[in-house]
Amino acid sequence: MLCEECKKNQATVSITVTAGGEMTTRHLCPDCMKAMENQLAKGDIQSFLSSILTLMSSAQPNEEQSPVCEACGFRYSDFERTGKLGCAQCYRAFSEQLKPLLQRIHGRTQHAGRRPAAYTPSAKDALDAQLAQLRQKMEEAVASENFEDAAKYRDELRALTSGGEAKQP
Repeated sequence: MLCEECKKNQATVSITVTAGGEMTTRHLCPDCMKAMENQLAKGDIQSFLSSILTLMSSAQPNEEQSPVCEACGFRYSDFERTGKLGCAQCYRAFSEQLKPLLQRIHGRTQHAGRRPAAYTPSAKDALDAQLAQLRQKMEEAVASENFEDAAKYRDELRALTSGGEAKQP
């Protein structure tokens, strides 16, 4: 996502302002955020507030360009305003916009918590778990400089990801 101030650099900082029951979130690059902090540090509160107000007013989402969830009709601009999604399908509809946000908040973009007791893993889940376990073993083997085992785990990973079965010694 590009910085909403300079429109050049990658936005890594989010500023959320709540006014009148509406949340407005702006995304800035570190340079623009530093410039705003410097204005505030110099005691130039008028410039700082002007920057915030400019960001809020100039970045009002264009409703026609905002992605829409086909399941419930909820717009991404509604999510930015309220901080809530309309339905479970919104995660798929807004996946490109939500991935950086989820990565920043949770440190990952896929669920890593507990599952319901009635949950039964699919074949894909079992394969993903097996791949993750092999990757972990390979990393541990490399860390301990056991390169023969690391190569064996690498070959098993390649075989599983290419669809074939890994060779068992």
